[in-house]
Amino acid sequence: MYFVEMKRFSLLSKYACWRSNYSTASRSDHYDIIISGGGMVGFAMACCLGKSDCLASKKILLLESSSQKQLTLASYNARVSALNHGSKSLLESLGVWQHIEKTRFASIKKMQVWDACSDAAITFWKNRFKLPQNDDELVQVTLEDGSCLTTDLIIGADGYNSGLRQNMKSQYISFDYNQMAVVATLRISECAENITAWQRFLPTGPIALLPLNNELSSLVWSTDKITAKCLLDLPPDIFCDRVNQALWNNEFRNLGVHNVSERIFQMLKIFRINSTEENANDTRQLPPSVVEIQGRQAAFPLSFGHSVDYISNKAVLIGDAAHRIHPLAGQGVNLGFGDVVALNDVICEAVNNGADHGSYLYLKQYQSNRQLHNLPVMATVHGLHFLYSTTWAPIVMLRSTGLNVFDSLSSVKSLITKKASI
Repeated sequence: MYFVEMKRFSLLSKYACWRSNYSTASRSDHYDIIISGGGMVGFAMACCLGKSDCLASKKILLLESSSQKQLTLASYNARVSALNHGSKSLLESLGVWQHIEKTRFASIKKMQVWDACSDAAITFWKNRFKLPQNDDELVQVTLEDGSCLTTDLIIGADGYNSGLRQNMKSQYISFDYNQMAVVATLRISECAENITAWQRFLPTGPIALLPLNNELSSLVWSTDKITAKCLLDLPPDIFCDRVNQALWNNEFRNLGVHNVSERIFQMLKIFRINSTEENANDTRQLPPSVVEIQGRQAAFPLSFGHSVDYISNKAVLIGDAAHRIHPLAGQGVNLGFGDVVALNDVICEAVNNGADHGSYLYLKQYQSNRQLHNLPVMATVHGLHFLYSTTWAPIVMLRSTGLNVFDSLSSVKSLITKKASI
């Protein structure tokens, strides 16, 4: 697992224009493919299509409202992304990973999870889409300045408030977790190698420290909206105190559950018949202490969302436009990058087989492939959120015992780790 800072998104943007067919300065009114949304997933989609030999003659346009921002190395952004090996492979294939690896990246070699018994959002300006009613018509895109473009295929990477999804009139299943994720860059006290991701489940939501370098970690603290807004107003020193309390204090501990869970842990430690030698030597560590915040804390709202249809005639959704999950498992952008790979594959397959690059038949393959993968991940993450959002003793006992048993089953952990890396 890797954690990468979410700069918007100059590392990718320099690769999105290596061909003249990407130039917006010389564009005509018609494009073979238009991508709406220039976040990480949208740019990755543009890069994939741009590198595909089968699309070398196609005109591809990426639409994004915000101006290009230069990457500065002086400080870290408050938001980072957790990338699995599948996402790393995608970025390597695009020639991007070597630049990320040099500057804005940290490996996680260990993860320790334990139980603790301002609605900010990015808003894009909305293009006005007119989707075709039949195969002979083109998609029409009206820009903010009133100019009109047409395309054979529109790809929506325009986030969870996707204008394209709304124009598709796809049923969208969503609900608010009534939580916000408070994010910040924190300096930790320990000077040892910072290679561990720490996550503690509090009754109000999980708090996580993700390594950036040996001195800095990124905070992602999911909590109720009232608490989140209070945390945003705290001065830096008090905010750091609150983070340390959340990581260290035992006010939510159920002593009876703790004693039973500890006995089970010791028994499993003695009878670890399914553990590797490396696992058997693992010891529980204490989390680091936070000594300083860099910059200011920020927050964004948390919700669940899933589009019943990822596709319609000459239109397709990827990333948060199609699905949105709780960040506790760090799988959001990985699902989006998986969409990119799958959609690029079916578009190339269509062209290589002599079909139109926006063929509905091939887009259906993309939808089937991704929903078979995305839905189980989303259900699992939602289930974990539900499981860890209660202090009811029987549930706390169940999850504590389950966590200890799971920790002892190295083969099961390896299988789940492999699955999460796809």
